[in-house]
Amino acid sequence: MKRALLLLALLSASLSTAFLLPDFRLTESAIRLDIPERMVGWTAVVQEASKKERDILAKDTRFSKAVCQRPRWSSTALLGGGPIDRADLSIVLSGHDLANSIHRPERCMPAQGHEIYVSEKRMIETNGGNQIPTRRLISTQELHLGSTKKEVVRLDALTYYFFVGHDQITEDHTRRTLLDIKDRLFKGQAQRWAYVSLTMWFDGETTPDGSGLNDIDTADTALRELIGKLADENIDWDRIKG
Repeated sequence: MKRALLLLALLSASLSTAFLLPDFRLTESAIRLDIPERMVGWTAVVQEASKKERDILAKDTRFSKAVCQRPRWSSTALLGGGPIDRADLSIVLSGHDLANSIHRPERCMPAQGHEIYVSEKRMIETNGGNQIPTRRLISTQELHLGSTKKEVVRLDALTYYFFVGHDQITEDHTRRTLLDIKDRLFKGQAQRWAYVSLTMWFDGETTPDGSGLNDIDTADTALRELIGKLADENIDWDRIKG
């Protein structure tokens, strides 16, 4: 009986401290959502977020998406033809609701047909000398094509992602969540975290004529270069380094 009363008293004391916390003050992410139209040979074509994406996340979540394309170097590319490299870029900016805003892609990628078989931390150094901790995923994606969705193809996919807060960058979703809770409890502020991801399909085999998908090493180099350019242009590094 005494133990129950003691636990009740401790719980009541803990809950009462919530009334002492200041109102949450939103602090903006250090990254801009406007995706540059051109980056190191890539052209970004802006895309709208799908209704499903908008419905799943909180109403004040903001999206910035683009399909990035560039001609692969070849004689036909000089004439405006030939194979085109493609990378899907997405920046999702969280709202006030921590529980229903952004999340790690491992949670939603299976619903998009991805089977992830490699997940590892990778550091990227930009041309501007900035360091970005990222999470690198390798997956196989099953796509259903055609009007009846009966045609099925399986493609290898390479994905990089990271989170940009008010003054910190991390690839670790758990660390991001703990930092956010800490700021809310001790600073009375809610960070608007941005989740940045880039994905490119690659082929396990290199085609002799270069008309197919890139091999994984070429795709990896291309994505890291694209991430570095985006980060140098869109992130306020004075705030991160400070």
